[in-house]
Amino acid sequence: MSTVAQQVQYESRLRPRYAVIAFLAALLIVGAQLMQLSGAHAPVNEVTVTLITENQRAGLDIVGAVLDLFGLAGVGTLLFWLHRSAQARQPQLKSAVRLTLLVGAALASVMAVIYVVIFTQKAHQFVTTGNQSYPQATALFKSSVVLIPGLLLDLGNLLLALGVVLASLSAMRVGLLTRPVGYAGVVSGALFLIVVPVLTPIIQGGWLVATAVILARRWPGGDPPAWESGEAMPWAPMQSAPPEPRGTRAQRRRRVSDKEVLAAVDRSRKEPPPNPRAGRSKRKRRK
Repeated sequence: MSTVAQQVQYESRLRPRYAVIAFLAALLIVGAQLMQLSGAHAPVNEVTVTLITENQRAGLDIVGAVLDLFGLAGVGTLLFWLHRSAQARQPQLKSAVRLTLLVGAALASVMAVIYVVIFTQKAHQFVTTGNQSYPQATALFKSSVVLIPGLLLDLGNLLLALGVVLASLSAMRVGLLTRPVGYAGVVSGALFLIVVPVLTPIIQGGWLVATAVILARRWPGGDPPAWESGEAMPWAPMQSAPPEPRGTRAQRRRRVSDKEVLAAVDRSRKEPPPNPRAGRSKRKRRK
């Protein structure tokens, strides 16, 4: 059983490594989503048009799925370590969160690649064979080869979203993450399940970069104290110094008069002493 000091030393040694993992995961996930946003897109939601468009953008989707594979592997690795560090400070946290996270990340990343490869093959088959009719397109979509990977991908996204939300909340509650970064992790987890085309890469990329900044000890408000103490210490924002009390009118007048007295003393010290010869010369001239 490791002591608190050993746990803190272990985390301090590994924090730079996981900061790099978080930053690379941000680049990979944002790059994968930008790949999905680029290229040709179906103008209408219709199966025949979707298959024809997918045949045109097959390379972009495959590259994007591969980038997403490595990005989600980084997210799973990062949050697994963060949740374990949070559990060291609060043993009541459930280890099942890490299992949910790992299974979700594995399913979502691997099945995304498999599904995209199968889907692009079906799209190429639709474009190059047959008469490109609606019954032919629906038959391809109803194939178990397409349905099973799609269902497993949805399950993986659900487990991944749940794991990201719970791990982010756990790390925030014990103080390893600040509140803004913790809540950004919650929103990012939901976006793994409900994709918003423009907001998703911005929020998820920003959340991972902010996590990397904390792990690299570069957070503007200072390092969260839970990292150094080894105990659960929820993060609190820096508070500004309270304004100086005004006091009553008599107290304000007294403060002003004191300042005036001190200023007069300073002026008197700075003034040169009177010259006695000057007075004598004046008296001689008068005589």
